[in-house]
Amino acid sequence: MDDKRHEVVVLEDDMILAEAIRERVNRIGGFRCTHVFGNALDFLGSGVRADVVLLDIVMPGMNGLDAIEPILADQPEAAVVMNTIRDDSETIFAALKRGALGYVDKQSFDVRLEEVLRIVTGGGAYMTPKIARNIIDSFQQSHHDFESLSQRERDVTHAILDGLSYKMIADKLDITVDIVRANIKCIYRKLNINSKGELFRLAKGRHLI
Repeated sequence: MDDKRHEVVVLEDDMILAEAIRERVNRIGGFRCTHVFGNALDFLGSGVRADVVLLDIVMPGMNGLDAIEPILADQPEAAVVMNTIRDDSETIFAALKRGALGYVDKQSFDVRLEEVLRIVTGGGAYMTPKIARNIIDSFQQSHHDFESLSQRERDVTHAILDGLSYKMIADKLDITVDIVRANIKCIYRKLNINSKGELFRLAKGRHLI
């Protein structure tokens, strides 16, 4: 009988919670947790190897999002699972894009831990239903928001994303700069954003640029 156990490392700055997770992991057959770290920098400098890294986002020194890529650069076979209270779509997308294979909200982490570990070590990826719903809602909302733009507003949006100035947009669309400004205000209101930077992030996240 194969008694190999998957090594799980916990990165969590709340040491009481970290120890509780460690004890919970050690009660699951086929897994063990012998190391917990209060921040990612300590883990990266430790030489400790992991099959699964349970990673919080809000930590001192280096936040969890910034830690994903260095961890995977050092241990490409490790499965990184985010265990966090952060459930906004922008943070979720950032974690997945950087290489996380799991994203779990802390409220349901304990009851789902065994399922999470078995899925990510079995070649799969995992998101709790709450996180999956947030992603779906984000896709659907952004899709509907862009659809709500008028043709003129879409033209202005694409011109902004192309890097054109207000004057250049006005010349290209044969309208006045004041009309460009008015259209931009409507675009921001419909997309629920407040700046050009947010427009770029929203468009990039929806693969419009």
